[in-house]
Amino acid sequence: MPSTDRLLAELGELLTENSIGTARLTPRPRGGRLTGEPRRALEQALASFEDSTTSLAFLVYGNGCFAVGRYADAAAVYQGILEPQPDELDARFNLGLTYLRLRDPRHAVEALTMVLGQEPALPEAHYQLGNAYDDMGEGELALSGYDRAIEFQPGYLQAIYNKGVVLAKLGRHQEAVAEFDEAITLRPGLSNAYMNRGASLDELGQHLAAINDYTVAIECNPENADAYFNRARTNYFLENISATVEDYSKVISLTPDDAEAYNNRGLAFDALGDYESALDDYSKAVSLRPDFAESLSNKGAALEALGNTEEALDDYLAALTAAPGFAAAHYNAARLYAQLSDVDRCLPHLEKAMQLVPDLRSEANDDDELGWVLKLSRLKQERGPGSEDQRG
Repeated sequence: MPSTDRLLAELGELLTENSIGTARLTPRPRGGRLTGEPRRALEQALASFEDSTTSLAFLVYGNGCFAVGRYADAAAVYQGILEPQPDELDARFNLGLTYLRLRDPRHAVEALTMVLGQEPALPEAHYQLGNAYDDMGEGELALSGYDRAIEFQPGYLQAIYNKGVVLAKLGRHQEAVAEFDEAITLRPGLSNAYMNRGASLDELGQHLAAINDYTVAIECNPENADAYFNRARTNYFLENISATVEDYSKVISLTPDDAEAYNNRGLAFDALGDYESALDDYSKAVSLRPDFAESLSNKGAALEALGNTEEALDDYLAALTAAPGFAAAHYNAARLYAQLSDVDRCLPHLEKAMQLVPDLRSEANDDDELGWVLKLSRLKQERGPGSEDQRG
């Protein structure tokens, strides 16, 4: 069997080759991990590795576990190092990063704060602390972390980009645009920076500029499904329906299980009057996400447009099972019950729809079927209980 030193050296070489680090981790993009042959080689090296008594050995082993996504094992290794050596900075930093991967941002904050107590000017620790606060939904604290990272390392691309993302989450879109501008200046081919700048421009009402950014994002990365999705949504808003269908079709080719893309392409087909294609897309969306209330309701509307009111009513009711407060589904169910002259079933849905969206009352009054249901309801209220004819 190879010696521990040789196994350590092989493991260290693999970590270095894959830019992971043998001491302090060099993290891959958030959510990223090794795949393919590099991952297989590391897993084999880890399987061959035997316990060692040195901190460095444990650190290398922990980093190997981290690299292949064995985060719980990595955390245990780092904790084992820190128990006798609580000031081991690299182990503490790596532990904080591992907590982030374990979706435990509170412990990540604790570990990274301790790191900064030892080394206050460490940009990576401030950056990862920002990520931890972002994961906790603490936007202002996340911004503070990114700002400190940029202060200690001007031009820190990931911190600048993430700062833009958090500003957008907070609705501060003009500031977000400025951060994405800087990120694009630092790395002109960064697809997601264009995409997110486009999303903020959309929120600011600058839709044509947003479409341009989505287009550049796609040019930088032709497999950026989110950029196609955003461009499709904006084209739909601008009533560029054929372009909308094209972009959602591309999203579906890249991410075939995207129920929302099928639903939204169905809306575009609906706008073109192609109810059969719309029905196919809504049906696919529901098959992917059976409790997708909006798609169930849209499917009902497509069936209704094709003259199949019985199945349409079933879908409106299924939408309400999934989302009892869905006003449009209540309203549509009420309409169909009114067409069937079923006042007893119509009225509760109509009243709920108007309670949820008061403006629907005037629309209902103008509707031929619902109008007479409302009139009948008012007559019953005016007569009061027990006012029916008494015949002896």
